[in-house]
Amino acid sequence: MSGAVNPAILRLALLGSRGSWRRLVGIAAGVMLGVTLFLLLWGAYQGLAARDTRTSWMNLNGSYSDDLAASFEPSDSQALVTQESDSYRGRSITLMNIAAPPTTSLNIDGLQSTPRSGEYYASPALRSLVASAPADALGDRYGKMIGVIPNALLASPDSLTAVAGRPAGTLVERSNVMLVNDLDGRAYPLSGNYQTVTVIGGIAVLLPVLLLVSIVTQLGAAQRRERFATLRLIGAGPRVVTTITAWETAATSLIGGVAGVVLAWLLRPLAALVNVNQGTFFASDLTVSVPISVTVVLATVVASTLTAIFRIRSTQIGPLGATRQIAERRPTWVRLVPLSAGMGTLLSTTLGVLLGVPIPMVSMLMIGGFVLTALGLIVAGPYLTLFASRVMARFSRSAEGVIAANRIRRTPAATFRAVSGLVIAVFMVSVFAGAATTGTPPAAVAGSVPSSTLIQNITGELGPAQKLDNDMDAALATVERVPGVTKVATLFTTDGSDRSLDGMFVLSAGSAQALGFDNLPSGEFFGLPYGYTSAVDGPAAYEPVLADTVTGESLLFASVVLVGTDGTMAALERARTALTLSSLGPIAQGTSGTVAELHAAGFDKMAASYAGLAYLGIGVATFIAAFSLAISAVAAVLDRKRVLGLLRLLGMPVSSLRRIVSYEAAVPLLAVVALSIGLGFAVAQLILVGLTNGTRTIGWPDPLFLVALVASAALAAAAVVTTFGAIRRNTEVTSTRFE
Repeated sequence: MSGAVNPAILRLALLGSRGSWRRLVGIAAGVMLGVTLFLLLWGAYQGLAARDTRTSWMNLNGSYSDDLAASFEPSDSQALVTQESDSYRGRSITLMNIAAPPTTSLNIDGLQSTPRSGEYYASPALRSLVASAPADALGDRYGKMIGVIPNALLASPDSLTAVAGRPAGTLVERSNVMLVNDLDGRAYPLSGNYQTVTVIGGIAVLLPVLLLVSIVTQLGAAQRRERFATLRLIGAGPRVVTTITAWETAATSLIGGVAGVVLAWLLRPLAALVNVNQGTFFASDLTVSVPISVTVVLATVVASTLTAIFRIRSTQIGPLGATRQIAERRPTWVRLVPLSAGMGTLLSTTLGVLLGVPIPMVSMLMIGGFVLTALGLIVAGPYLTLFASRVMARFSRSAEGVIAANRIRRTPAATFRAVSGLVIAVFMVSVFAGAATTGTPPAAVAGSVPSSTLIQNITGELGPAQKLDNDMDAALATVERVPGVTKVATLFTTDGSDRSLDGMFVLSAGSAQALGFDNLPSGEFFGLPYGYTSAVDGPAAYEPVLADTVTGESLLFASVVLVGTDGTMAALERARTALTLSSLGPIAQGTSGTVAELHAAGFDKMAASYAGLAYLGIGVATFIAAFSLAISAVAAVLDRKRVLGLLRLLGMPVSSLRRIVSYEAAVPLLAVVALSIGLGFAVAQLILVGLTNGTRTIGWPDPLFLVALVASAALAAAAVVTTFGAIRRNTEVTSTRFE
């Protein structure tokens, strides 16, 4: 029997009992879940690149000129273009304004024609939003809708995008206007930093997936050793046992892998609903090509099979059928080397960047350091677990504690492997939570504008200061008559001749009171700091301005229009539309918004997308860890049911057995979880500082991090509790057998 494997023996070894079927189904299900998650993650990474390709039409090449207003002449081969961010009820709208003559030869590929003045194209999501909103609150801003922007030009199904035709006179004086000779966009690749963070995020989520596959392939290992020992007893050689192991693992991994491909394809519409980088996906974005799917399945089968062969050979099942568990090789401090190497790579690379040392391939070094640190944490886990078991054995005063400590001491690698998924998940959650804090808005600054006030930046108009407290001109009279608008006022700044007003906008006290400003200083005028748009719910700190300074001979620039409203969303949107349609258009700079809206628009959107990816990673990593921990906990009970059954025969109650299992799960977690949290935040800090040359650092984590930790602890407890029923069933007198 030392040569080829007899089919009857193979069938008996693998499918000889109902428990064998359950074990194989469990392994296949775990592999299926791992392959499904990997393919969905791969599809999402491809989808991010596909978004950039679809929206490349918005990246136009053109020229900017301060004297464009004086030199521009309408031409069939040129157009004026501005790109702005509008909003409606808190939702951001991407707006492209185009000014071109009706006979223009320019057109955006995918649209029927270039919109004329008063016409616009809208994305399907924006078309639905316009249809559901009052015309004077949204639709009137852009004119008459003449078509729909196809999906091939949109980042995501929920993209709110408009391409509007405008008169040349309303765009020519804007500071962000661009003169273009064509409307063909250029591909704008993702920044190297963003690609690095995305790769790190993918690896961070993939590692728990690999641990999951590794854990499920160990399901029922003790029962399998018993059957293999029986085969050795009746004459089967090591080669036969190895061959059976290879066939078993390869077949179950192949079935699970193929099922994972099918499940990933079926889950695309649901996974596409996840919001990543400020948008969901089209289901087609998550489609993984057949060659990649086949490669993933084959790689899973090969890796699982080789791992199973290595494990069965290291078990050394003898011909006498001995299956008692032997002590593992004691881990040493050498296991700390990979972890130290990973942190050393990150630390040295970051310090080199900060010191200005030329370091090639910084992104690759960051990725390599991250991977080394994560793998090093797994490699170091058994050594730290062994250390914790010694401490536990020294101070334990109960039989359960002594038994658990000695079992951990004899098998630190197997004990840590059961909780390794949750340990690495806590590490990844800490990395993600630390990275997410880079998207936190900076602290509020002094000075604030009421949240019910719209702010519209305009081109500086030089005018007499004595008109500062007079009624608004005809351009804003229509806005002041909009229902819900309470006051329209203007912020002025100096032309630079009056140094006493540098760094401030000037507003009259009467206008400020009508707008709803609080805590105003005494006097006729006051100064508002230039950074007022950063003051979200910040304290009011206005500086009095002498009336003589304002009403003297100095001239001021009217640079900001403030529109006070009653605070209702309907009034805000009607006022925003009225500002767009007013004769203020030629001197308007961008679209209007509240302090909070302008602050959000001005904040680094890439940092916000980092936070979105981080929160997604937290959820995925925690889910995978919970699943793998539940499987490993049940598998550990099944593998040790003989030992636990003997303890129960000796008179130990079931409650004590449950405490032993709980200790064995808690000790490795407590030994490594604090280190995992600290390392996670340290890695996030080093990566952010190194990639941004110190311009970004992590801050305090938001409450979501604590929620994730509590959820992880709850899932760990739930996974242990799920074993309690198995402990009772598998330690009954009738279930305990001797060989």
